Amino acid sequence: MAGAALEIKLDNAEDELTEEQHEKVVDNFKLLDQSKTGRLNAQQVGILFRAFGQNPTDEELAEMLRPIPQVGLDVEGFIRFFRQNYKQPTTEETLLKAFAVFDLEDTGIMNRDKFKEMLTSLGEPMPEAEVDAILKEADVDDKGLFDYKALAKRLCEGPKRIPDMQ
Repeated sequence: MAGAALEIKLDNAEDELTEEQHEKVVDNFKLLDQSKTGRLNAQQVGILFRAFGQNPTDEELAEMLRPIPQVGLDVEGFIRFFRQNYKQPTTEETLLKAFAVFDLEDTGIMNRDKFKEMLTSLGEPMPEAEVDAILKEADVDDKGLFDYKALAKRLCEGPKRIPDMQ
């Protein structure tokens, strides 16, 4: 179900959906509503949220889904959820520019340990757990090196699984 054709982009989270976007939500909502109750449970809301191009971490998504009532959300409830939690997607090009700043030799390759050290200590430091989550997506070789172009592509695709709801 995921893919660029399903992505919904808003200039601002406060923007109303266009008629075409609204139809896309309704159509895909109905596909997920297999019980035909007119409602999606929290897990289904997460699936649809990601299908429309949003890429929160598993932890962020679990936090977003926590307030969803046991009975789930109807279409309009989902649209409110989408708009409230919408974030402008980071582009692959933006990530590549950020990585390139640290690639002084223009090799397209980064060292895992140096990458981690930079992100946890320079500028506005990232929590080590977040850096580790990013590095889990990298294909790090036995020398501790990874292709940051492949990582940027993977990060823009976003996580593919839905966290377990408890």
